[in-house]
Amino acid sequence: MFKRLFRRSNAGAASVRMPDVDEPADIDAVFARARLAASGEGERPPGPPGRHVIIVTPGRMLMFKACPPPDSMAADKVASVEQMMASKVKRNVAAIAFTESGALMHDAAQAIPFLGFLLGFAYIGHAVWVFEGHPSALASGCRNADVLLVDGAMIPHLQEDWVAVASRAMRHPEIFVHDRATYSLRKVSAS
Repeated sequence: MFKRLFRRSNAGAASVRMPDVDEPADIDAVFARARLAASGEGERPPGPPGRHVIIVTPGRMLMFKACPPPDSMAADKVASVEQMMASKVKRNVAAIAFTESGALMHDAAQAIPFLGFLLGFAYIGHAVWVFEGHPSALASGCRNADVLLVDGAMIPHLQEDWVAVASRAMRHPEIFVHDRATYSLRKVSAS
């Protein structure tokens, strides 16, 4: 299970694109629901209780990606996640990645190459949601986030001023770009 959770995927970057999205009249309401669900206080999927990463699809539905069951992750994996983002202070983590439903169903870790990070962050108590970064949703999707992780393969498909728009909407802008080739994060200046 943990190999699947933390596996690396470099494949699929060529198929990443900005999907066609639905543009509801109140996009802020969609992301308010996503943030609430990510915090564990909103709607829940059927099944056993537990933490989830919330994926906002291009159709503006919420998909729930379950974390491992509570107290099931190995201590060394938890320690690794804690080093990246300690659970002492709960944070809101937004992510921009390829969220097309077909790609997620085929191979979620290929569509969202840092999905293991996100599941780890949610497992230790952070609120985590993912969306595609479309201009109609960029500010709403980043609103109240403390951290934003962006798939580097999505950057060519984002609006030119995406960093400025995201940072203005965030509570405490910390923005990182994920490199699929090196499986590393690079901090981006919010100024």
